Amino acid sequence: MRALIPIAALLLLTACGKEQPMAYAPLPLVKPVAETAPGMPDSAQKGDADDPSFWLHPDDPGKSLMITAVKGSGLRVYDLQGNLVQRIDAEPDGRYNNVDVAYGLKRPDGSSFDIAVASDRGRDRLMVWAIDPANPTSPLTDITDPNQGQVFPTRLSPDGKSEIDNPVADQVSAYGLTLWQDKATGEVRAVVAQRKAARLAEQRLVVKADGTVGHERTRHWDFPTSHKGQDLWAESETDPAQDWSPQFEGLVVDAEAGTLFAGQEDVGLWRVNLTTGQAEDRPFYETRGSVKSPFNNQDSRIARDVEGLALYRGADGTGYLIASSQGDAHGDGGHSDNGGLDDSFAIFERGGENRYLGSFRLTANGPIDAGQECDGAELVSIPLPGYPQGLLMVQDGYNDDLNGLSGKPNATNFKYVSWSDVVAALPQLTVKAGGWTPRP
Repeated sequence: MRALIPIAALLLLTACGKEQPMAYAPLPLVKPVAETAPGMPDSAQKGDADDPSFWLHPDDPGKSLMITAVKGSGLRVYDLQGNLVQRIDAEPDGRYNNVDVAYGLKRPDGSSFDIAVASDRGRDRLMVWAIDPANPTSPLTDITDPNQGQVFPTRLSPDGKSEIDNPVADQVSAYGLTLWQDKATGEVRAVVAQRKAARLAEQRLVVKADGTVGHERTRHWDFPTSHKGQDLWAESETDPAQDWSPQFEGLVVDAEAGTLFAGQEDVGLWRVNLTTGQAEDRPFYETRGSVKSPFNNQDSRIARDVEGLALYRGADGTGYLIASSQGDAHGDGGHSDNGGLDDSFAIFERGGENRYLGSFRLTANGPIDAGQECDGAELVSIPLPGYPQGLLMVQDGYNDDLNGLSGKPNATNFKYVSWSDVVAALPQLTVKAGGWTPRP
């Protein structure tokens, strides 16, 4: 799909017969209203913030929680003000990459409970915790099946013609993750991206007789490892224009529509019909051309990499899909996108052809700094205390804007954004909070 160009955009210039990058008016700015304590090597928040998820309390929305993955350090659970509620350290060799929440997982006796699930890329596993609404200080309890198999016991051979063994030590393992509940069967399923590969797998969660939760494969999808002539296996430590990956990470399911949205980091956004099991034959929205990209898709409003995906779910299928336009402006040898789309968030219609609607960036709000290089996002379309139209939570890859945005950040964290502030900055967003609940 070709993105709509804002009226404020300038016309494409030509010089010496060559196309020049499209120039755009500055993006609307939105201020975060809260943040979590920064994760730093020697702090109680030790760990590299990555991916947030939201759990709605069944009786009191004010007691709802943000459950977040901090990569090699485990999980951190926060309240709606950004205060730490529970710290769960990763098991030896564990590296929790993405996390999501599901409601109403059925036990063999017919009772149900809420769960949080994280991809453990260090051991190619799924970690599972039961969520107890009656325990305000330690709501999560580990119920992972210790005897589970690998999520990805095999991988495609380099020529793409056969399946080969996939040793855990190679770390071609569980990476991006989202959960969804099949309306037809009531089953809770995880869609998991395979690291360093173009494969997504769907795993059905299985409650064992002893109460632990494992998983089993239901189906998987393989996507192209080249795009417009670019080999996505190409790697280079010295030339960013030759450094690629076919992997996916950002995933979210619109269960009402039966659609999986999947972000292939260096390529763009894909749709998969979960009813038919068919993936579309091309991304519906590509990432923008950059120093790494030969695609020259200057109309795109996402600067490679595309990262966190989230849904704002309104009534009757209305709402929005949001995507983190991470870009490549920071770190050693960073190259800023000429369209000014690094560190921004693109918004699309939830239904139809997922038409592009607009973008925004975060800016500082007093002691709360802006956000850069967002890895993961969560969007809640339920009125909450302090968030009358819902809550957007995003990972900030450079908390306090350290190091002048060069080199590796010393700290990361999560920012809380009131959705009403996003709507104020982008008045074309008209869907109101309410009309949807995550609980079956």
